[in-house]
Amino acid sequence: MNQIIGFIRLQQIDTRLDQVNARLNQINIMLENDQGLKQIIEQKKSFEQKVISSTKNLELSEQAVQNQLIKIQQSEANLYSGKVKNPKELQDLQTEITILKRFLSSLENKLLEAMIEVEEDQKVYELICSKYIDSEHDYTSRNAVFVEERNLYQKELEKLAAEKKAAENSLTSQDLFLYNKLRMKRGGIAVSTISEGACNSCGATLTPAQEQAVKSPDQMIYCPSCGRMLYAS
Repeated sequence: MNQIIGFIRLQQIDTRLDQVNARLNQINIMLENDQGLKQIIEQKKSFEQKVISSTKNLELSEQAVQNQLIKIQQSEANLYSGKVKNPKELQDLQTEITILKRFLSSLENKLLEAMIEVEEDQKVYELICSKYIDSEHDYTSRNAVFVEERNLYQKELEKLAAEKKAAENSLTSQDLFLYNKLRMKRGGIAVSTISEGACNSCGATLTPAQEQAVKSPDQMIYCPSCGRMLYAS
């Protein structure tokens, strides 16, 4: 008797677990496929990378200008140190400094462009972040019912998990092996009720003797067609 009750209880719990998990999957799909929020999240991620890229470009431009200034300082130091006496070498140094300063001007223009780009990117990114906050708020309001339903089902899952563990503890390992094997083979239903002399899962008709045996609490009867364990509700 305890074995039959254990199987029935375990099946009831597993059936409810299947129902809850199926509904949670539906809810999660609906929440994850919210196109409005999904689009703004993608924009936010995309512009985060753009800000990172433009900031990196600014850092490289700043470093290039700094390096060029060092080169100019070194060349001017050589020019005015008095160590170079040869007129040709002095002329070469002056020419080199002129070229370095001309290139510095080009680098400074690029630096200015990089600074403007970073400033513009940051403004756009801040605007997108603001839109993201608004969209997230709208998403929460729009899907509040689904979020609440999901929270309730998640709590129920925790409760069912504890109940399932208790139900499994009432059965032997051999019983659990048989039960789980039947569940895998029969679409999650290992234990079925009967009504009007037939298995409610596959519809197979039972003989009067089989129906009477199912109603007995002292033995386990299996459906002659689908092989599920039977009980009379």
